[in-house]
Amino acid sequence: MRARAVLRFALIALALAAISHDLLAQCSGVNHVTWPAVNPVWDFCWVRPADSSAPNGSGLELTDVRYKGTLILARAHIPLLNVKYTANVSSCGGANLCYRDWLYSEQDFQCSPCQDASGAGVSCTAFSALQCTGTTTPASGAPTFCSGGQACTVCQHPGNDAGSFNGVAVEDFGTSLRLTSQCTAGWYRYIPIWEFFPDGTLQARFDATSIDATCVAYTHEHHAYWRLDFDVNGSAGNFVDEVLPGGGANRIATERNFIDTSPARSKWRIGSAGSPYVVEVARNAEDGAAGDPNASVPNDFPVADGWVLAYNASELDDGANRVGGCGAGLNAYDGNQPVDGADVVLWVRAGALHQGEAGGMAQDCSMFGPTIKVISTAPPPAQIFNTLTPCRIVDTRNPPGPYGGPALSGSSKRDFTLAGQCGVPGTAKSVAVNLTVVAPASSGHFTGFPTGGSLPLASTINFAAGQTRANNAVLPLGTGGAVSIFNGGTGTAHVVIDVTGWFE
Repeated sequence: MRARAVLRFALIALALAAISHDLLAQCSGVNHVTWPAVNPVWDFCWVRPADSSAPNGSGLELTDVRYKGTLILARAHIPLLNVKYTANVSSCGGANLCYRDWLYSEQDFQCSPCQDASGAGVSCTAFSALQCTGTTTPASGAPTFCSGGQACTVCQHPGNDAGSFNGVAVEDFGTSLRLTSQCTAGWYRYIPIWEFFPDGTLQARFDATSIDATCVAYTHEHHAYWRLDFDVNGSAGNFVDEVLPGGGANRIATERNFIDTSPARSKWRIGSAGSPYVVEVARNAEDGAAGDPNASVPNDFPVADGWVLAYNASELDDGANRVGGCGAGLNAYDGNQPVDGADVVLWVRAGALHQGEAGGMAQDCSMFGPTIKVISTAPPPAQIFNTLTPCRIVDTRNPPGPYGGPALSGSSKRDFTLAGQCGVPGTAKSVAVNLTVVAPASSGHFTGFPTGGSLPLASTINFAAGQTRANNAVLPLGTGGAVSIFNGGTGTAHVVIDVTGWFE
């Protein structure tokens, strides 16, 4: 199958190489999306895995991605996908204990293509056989349980295939737009996902799982390598800044790779002179670090966590390792070429460890991917600060209520409406607060962010188990004048919010 893949996609690659880079991403028809329907901020095209580029396919591709009319990405996809096994008695992983997998074979999943005959919602005629909305997907019982109402992959019914749709689910949840597909490579099931948010966040996700099979009972790792061909406001004159832990930036002059060690993760900003936006790309904690000691997989197998390279039409995958190899061969493309003021390609790795599971069950869908965020370069509008006599709005030690108990559970959030309380008017854009954590059951952190927005990577306050600690912060207000407080610890923790002023 892999040999056929090379021949099939080599012909496509030759054809694409002859096309202008700026014209490559143009599309029309059903795979052209603008979202939201009213006052759209995202405009892009998608390519189903069966038609994706690179010799081994590259999953669910995005092309010609624009945010508020500005070109951001020429192409985003996953041309490299590797599996590495620990030594085992069943020869899983072959002679080198690894596979180079492919991402063009689509696997059926549960998804409804359109609304029912009542005419409610989206018309059936608006969708082709290549995509579905998921809105009328029916519920299903064990062993392929799915609650219905949205696309349902093997992640919702571990170990078993179900459904009769293959292609791409395009689901509008109001607060986000999610694209999902499901691929197959032997017993593995790979689910590439892209989720768009109105605030400029684009979350890349890749779930690696399988149907029940003997080999998945042995510990193994999946490594996915995203190729992000950035054309921020055009393909010429882009730059890349490495975002440093303290918030500073280091301009990258020539091609190089990045190797993370826990808990740090790489973060980059890509832009161009005169662009109204820069694009921030951050690796997530779930994505692993190539520089960490690892007893199950040698450190040299993941190679690195990111590469900043100058665009080259022939570098859609790692070429040299295409046949018979498993580890990514991207270091070969680091020719020390200038990238400051060039057409830039960023490769980003994510990894997932699947511990051996007795009986050949693979019920883990834990793989994440880079978070991409479009950020305006325009200076923020001036805000007027209004002081207040310190006033306590939230104290979860009090009896249960909207501003009282219960304490925040681990890995969860609560929303608190601050506008209209303690003199904060409904016109307030943000509030100055003193945020206090009390009696945390575990170490962790609180992150405050506007309700309705996406969870940021930076914490507002860090704490140890049992530690009462306070920190000043300015918290933007979101939907209904509310803030969300996320408890990043594993145990419960009380939160106290005293407001000291507001901005409008």
